[in-house]
Amino acid sequence: MFNKYLLPLVAVGGLSFAVFYTVVQARQSTEQVTPIIPPPSRPPTKVKVIAGAGLIEAQKENIPIGTNVPGVVWEVFIKKGDYVKKGDPLFRIDERDLRSQLKVREAELAASQAQLHKLRAAPRPEDVPPLQAAFDESKARLADAEAAVARTEKLYNRQMIAASDYDKDRFTFYAAKSTAAKAKADLERLLAGTWKEDLDVAAASVSQAQSQVESIKIELDRLTVRALADGRVLQLNVRLGQFAAMTWKEPMVVLGDVDRLHVRVDIDENDLPYFEKSADAVATLKGRPLVRFPLTFMYVEPYVIPKQSLTGSNSERVDTRVLQVVYALPDDRPVDLYVGEQMDVYLKAATTPQGISLEAGPDASLPFDDIPQPALSKPTSKKTKTSR
Repeated sequence: MFNKYLLPLVAVGGLSFAVFYTVVQARQSTEQVTPIIPPPSRPPTKVKVIAGAGLIEAQKENIPIGTNVPGVVWEVFIKKGDYVKKGDPLFRIDERDLRSQLKVREAELAASQAQLHKLRAAPRPEDVPPLQAAFDESKARLADAEAAVARTEKLYNRQMIAASDYDKDRFTFYAAKSTAAKAKADLERLLAGTWKEDLDVAAASVSQAQSQVESIKIELDRLTVRALADGRVLQLNVRLGQFAAMTWKEPMVVLGDVDRLHVRVDIDENDLPYFEKSADAVATLKGRPLVRFPLTFMYVEPYVIPKQSLTGSNSERVDTRVLQVVYALPDDRPVDLYVGEQMDVYLKAATTPQGISLEAGPDASLPFDDIPQPALSKPTSKKTKTSR
């Protein structure tokens, strides 16, 4: 009897106490406590310095050199650190195949030139006497035929010979006359020399053969890769017997003018509003902030590109875009610097124009937040009248 009524009453009382305690605690936690002294408001930070990663390069930028004619490297004329001038050979591709083609083209050119000279030198002195003799013979035969036909004509007019004998001598005269005319024309053509159009055709053949020879020589010259600017050999990635392809992952030769060094700085796109060309700039060695180099502004690459030069920091962003600015390093440097070395570059931030703030305050809002949005109107349904 005791357990039947007492235990349920105890359970109901405990549950009621738990609900009451939970409600009271919830009300106390929602009450705001007003501090005695309000916390000071933090002013917006002002950007005073722009930092960027810099990469040392030659004055005329690093010039990667490859080959536009694939082949096996036959000879290398340079080594790392050499100073070359414009036009100096760097390396040469195997040219034996083109050398053999050049000999064939030169032989064809010689044959064309000889043919043209032959036509220009015509006629040969030995060719004139035979034609002259043939012409003299034809004139003699013509004279003999003319005398014979004259005698036959007189006898025929007196009806002393048959008509067939007269016709025979008459046609013989005509044939001799044509033969004499042909011999005379052949002699005159020989003495006149070669026809002008034949000379033009032979001259065109010579020009064509000459062009083919020049084309082979140009291809041979292209097999020798030369320097297109003065500079020092910074990298040499070509070896004897190596196959030089037109597409390469790394340049075969890298040239650069290291007498005057530049540093290319990547400025984050978020810092571009604070960038100013005339601002003071200082570069320091990587991890050595006490070694400083004053910089001189040179130019800006007017195109924002994805960031490519990475510093290796764990907090570095790789999804940002940067503006590349080039500065000149001083000629008098306390330590030696090398092309490809990274530097930390610091630029003095520019002041924003009067009345323009680039920082977001506590009361800042997004564009068009203060414009009330019009309420959307409910679509009206049109009742269609049905005809009965």
